Amino acid sequence: MSELTRRELLRRLSAGYTTALLGCQKRDWFKQELVCIHIFNPKGSLPSPLLKNPARLPRRSTTLDYFQIGLPELILCTTRTTFLDMFQYFWPFSRDDFETLRREIKIDFQKQTIKAAADIEEFARFLREHKATLRSAGARLAVVLTFHEFTSFWTSAVVAACRDAGVEELIVFKDPSQAPYLCDYPSKQQGFKRPPS
Repeated sequence: MSELTRRELLRRLSAGYTTALLGCQKRDWFKQELVCIHIFNPKGSLPSPLLKNPARLPRRSTTLDYFQIGLPELILCTTRTTFLDMFQYFWPFSRDDFETLRREIKIDFQKQTIKAAADIEEFARFLREHKATLRSAGARLAVVLTFHEFTSFWTSAVVAACRDAGVEELIVFKDPSQAPYLCDYPSKQQGFKRPPS
């Protein structure tokens, strides 16, 4: 009888462990269609949420599931095809689109996570020092930013660096279910590929 009880206890513990592991997996943003891609000309008119300076830097949470699709939060890349040609709609952005993006770009600078002003300064310095070399042979400069509660503090500084260096495209990845709603602002893209459900 006690052996059966032990077996049952082990089965339940094993099931609980599996459930805990599944609960710890990162959110699948693509499966839930929570990935929006917005393409801007940094030299042109930009949505006000990308230009505002929040009053203070929020503390980066170690437990909060920040919007993240598998790219570093800040990328400087070169491409021969414009992002606008690749992605004419800002929603939905699928896993297949993501794989296309990874094949088409060459990453020249990246910050996996933006942690401090020094990261933005390093990015701006790299951009200033290498922009001419990176543009050789007709390559175009693009900056990709993952936009969420924490990175929004640095967005205006990223925009300023893009403008100073004459970057052609600023690409912002964002969860379309969370404010601010960049879809509400004028866009170079054609809007929704299909209406949101």
